[in-house]
Amino acid sequence: MHTPVDLLRESEFFSVFEDEDLYALSRHAVRLTFDKGERIIEEGRRADRFYVIERGTVELSFLAPVDPVEVDPVVGGAREQVAIHTINRPGVLIGWSAMVEPYIYRAGAEACETSRLLAFEREFVEEYCERRPEFGWRFLKRIMWALGDRLGASRQQLARRRGSADARRVRAVIAERASGLSMNSPLHKVPHYLEARLTVADAFEILERLAKIGSDLEQRLARQLLASLGEARREGAAFRQLQRIYDAVAEAPASEPPEEIRRKCCEEFERLYALTDYRVEGWSNLPEKPGFIVLMNHLANHPDNTLPNRFQLTLDTHFVSAVVLYRRYGQAPVRVVRQAEPDELGHRRYFDRLGYITVSRGRPAGNPEDSVRLVAELRKRFVEDAAAVLQAGVNLVICPEGGSTSTEASPMAFRAGAFRIAEYAQEEPWIVPVAVANFDKQITRTRLAAKIFPPFRLSDAAPRGSGDAALYEFINGLRQRYRAYVAETAMLAAAPEARVA
Repeated sequence: MHTPVDLLRESEFFSVFEDEDLYALSRHAVRLTFDKGERIIEEGRRADRFYVIERGTVELSFLAPVDPVEVDPVVGGAREQVAIHTINRPGVLIGWSAMVEPYIYRAGAEACETSRLLAFEREFVEEYCERRPEFGWRFLKRIMWALGDRLGASRQQLARRRGSADARRVRAVIAERASGLSMNSPLHKVPHYLEARLTVADAFEILERLAKIGSDLEQRLARQLLASLGEARREGAAFRQLQRIYDAVAEAPASEPPEEIRRKCCEEFERLYALTDYRVEGWSNLPEKPGFIVLMNHLANHPDNTLPNRFQLTLDTHFVSAVVLYRRYGQAPVRVVRQAEPDELGHRRYFDRLGYITVSRGRPAGNPEDSVRLVAELRKRFVEDAAAVLQAGVNLVICPEGGSTSTEASPMAFRAGAFRIAEYAQEEPWIVPVAVANFDKQITRTRLAAKIFPPFRLSDAAPRGSGDAALYEFINGLRQRYRAYVAETAMLAAAPEARVA
């Protein structure tokens, strides 16, 4: 578990502050846990505190305006909550209205899964701003930055939800020829389907069908629209493929072994990424044989990739598993994933079928002695299970951060688990660093990239028996080098022409 000051250091919002200020804030932070569906902030209520997300997913919303004459006197003034933004990145600040007069929350917030947040009381922050004016000035500037960032994201999300450009374009084309179309023509459904991510693929199924078997006018219009909506078509196909991947894993026959499900999963992800623009560099750095540790940074998913059950497939790790490792070795790797929370049924249905190694977050409940003993047992079991995977000649993919963030902020602080595996394994494995970029963006509207860097053995930098001090010195240094790795990979994605390594 990250300490509060670790979280603030990794937060983009707090990146401009001195350590002295972060320590002062963290000492007054209160860690709160919210269950799925629990309200964190109520719009219109007095704002006395703001929050920083530590883990989980939070949906921001506002109350839809209501004409007083339309309010049912029996039901009362109940108003619809309109979702405007979904956030699942650690370090993001919500509830900034607590620091701006008139101190009223301007939006609501609800936990989409079991989520943990740090709460900061306005009274303390204001007093601290008075004591340290330089901090206060920086804090005010960051609040304004957060406001602009949130407004931009909300505007984009609302534009996609209501009257998207694609839907408007289709309406305009249909309106020009409406007099010649039957009132029952399926074309009339297409703009409505384009406004919801879940039904975009259905819009193109209608257009493709009408382009073949519709009336003469329907065929002409369908072909015209198909030619002009290429980007939306790819988005719809990608989202539909994400749904197929989830079903292929979660609904696989109970008799099917995890190895076979992992293989099918990799093949389905190869089909997904065939719809995207990506670059991979550094193939020559992969060892000749499998059975090594793949170390990679972990990027947060874009909200548009959220499935109807609110589950998000981890796109970057699946890319490395399918497009890099499965393609090279013809063998699906095993991944290390976090254990599902009790209310994360989508997470559990998916990952339980893949035979991955799971790690728990936080400290088990109970008295201190039992808790310490259980943590030690879980860690021992973790390294034993992971070492067994490597011993069997299977690759192990692990993200050492314990969380995910944006390309620009990646990587966060590394944990020691991946390196403990290398220490424990009877035959020391290669560790292959892989950096990824842009998987936190809309995958059909950007270029994705992965870069494989030269492998190393842990004993070359921190010999066995040299102690934790040497190990952590190496880990912290590696994290700094990884920042350069991620920057190189982002440059690879941005390069005007593909390069072959």
